[in-house]
Amino acid sequence: MLYSRFVLIYAIQNEGAWIMSIVRYSFLLLFLFVCVSTQAASVLIEAESLEGHGGWKLDTQFIHEMGSPYLLAHGLGRPVDDAVGVFAFPEAGEYHVYVRTKDWVARWDAPGAPGKFQLAVNGKTLDEVFGDEGAEWHWEYGGAVSIDDGDVHIALKDLTGFDGRVDAIYFTTDKADVPPDADAILGDWRLEKLGLKAEPTEMEGYDLVVIGGGYAG
Repeated sequence: MLYSRFVLIYAIQNEGAWIMSIVRYSFLLLFLFVCVSTQAASVLIEAESLEGHGGWKLDTQFIHEMGSPYLLAHGLGRPVDDAVGVFAFPEAGEYHVYVRTKDWVARWDAPGAPGKFQLAVNGKTLDEVFGDEGAEWHWEYGGAVSIDDGDVHIALKDLTGFDGRVDAIYFTTDKADVPPDADAILGDWRLEKLGLKAEPTEMEGYDLVVIGGGYAG
């Protein structure tokens, strides 16, 4: 009789422990689901990766300072043709847009902001005008856009022909996911977003290597 009571108590205790284990496991799964489901989707587009540069020119002279080239709308006062490209997004949804640019005459307190431009997404031009604020390179917020499944068409639309500058465009489903401005952080951030390695790749089998020819020589 005493043995039967002991078995019953043991079974009840173990059933409670088993139920608690199921509860803990369920909470763990819920936590992991929330973490995964709330992770922001994002796309970094380097301006030079646009397939067609149109009238925009590739400027490489500041790679050693910026870590990247950028596009320049040098039209001698006449708006240049759009730079365009098509990119795949990880998922549909509402994306917040950040564009890295600057007002290149602001350092001299010159009025007018001659390097203004706009961004079009899938044929729709955003209301925000870029390139008219800030003497230093920084990320300007361009508002939110709704992205459907499929390829996304991007276009840079020059407004002045007076040297508008575009370094990169960043799309994110989290408005608080603002890209860094500090050069010390930005380089590694670019590599992470583009899925590239920071470490150089060792190559063998060459008798002669020429370094310094071409762009950024």
